[in-house]
Amino acid sequence: MVSRSKETKAFLIAHAVLLAIVLVGFARSFYLRSLFTPRPLPTLLLLHGIVLTLWFALAVVQGVLVMTAQRRWHRRMAWLAVPVVVGVVVSGIAVNMGVALEVESASSPENMFVWGNFMSLASFVILVVAGVVLRRRYVAHHRLIFFASLAIIGPAFARFAFWPAIGLGMNFAPIFAGVGMLSLIVLALGYDLFTSRRVQSATLAGLAGVLIPLVGGTAVAISGVGFRLLH
Repeated sequence: MVSRSKETKAFLIAHAVLLAIVLVGFARSFYLRSLFTPRPLPTLLLLHGIVLTLWFALAVVQGVLVMTAQRRWHRRMAWLAVPVVVGVVVSGIAVNMGVALEVESASSPENMFVWGNFMSLASFVILVVAGVVLRRRYVAHHRLIFFASLAIIGPAFARFAFWPAIGLGMNFAPIFAGVGMLSLIVLALGYDLFTSRRVQSATLAGLAGVLIPLVGGTAVAISGVGFRLLH
């Protein structure tokens, strides 16, 4: 088993990568929006972007605090996660409902996004709660919080499809999201196999926590049931 310090460093790097994906993915539509369009973001989207950024940044800060043996501050900062998690979920649902009102058919790419986002938020909450409950078991805690972040990273990957250099748009956005998330899952599995010669049970739990709701949501969307529920 890899040492605790090495585990913390590895997952600190992992969360830094996730933060970088968010910053780059949403650069054009959020962080550097004024350079690409004069239209300001609606307040709801602005708030959603802020709390989402706070979550990924907080995960990195927490890793740094543990690495530098600032455990008291690590525990204090953990309380900050409570309003951030609530903010991510509440604003995410509100934004998603706005998109849902614009879905025109069951085959619309937006229909897939809406149900994928709803299920991702469910995964996020479940995995964060599990990570908090198992916070004293660092192997499980690291992995569950990582997969909680992974559950909501899909939209950041999807945004790459809209960059002018790629220019594939909405129809390819779900593919970008799926491939990006799958790549991170493969890396997580590979890390376990490389460091301990087996996949940790917490990794399997995190994987299930992400995939089961996502597959369920996709099935609901594809079947047409999701579209009828939205309307």
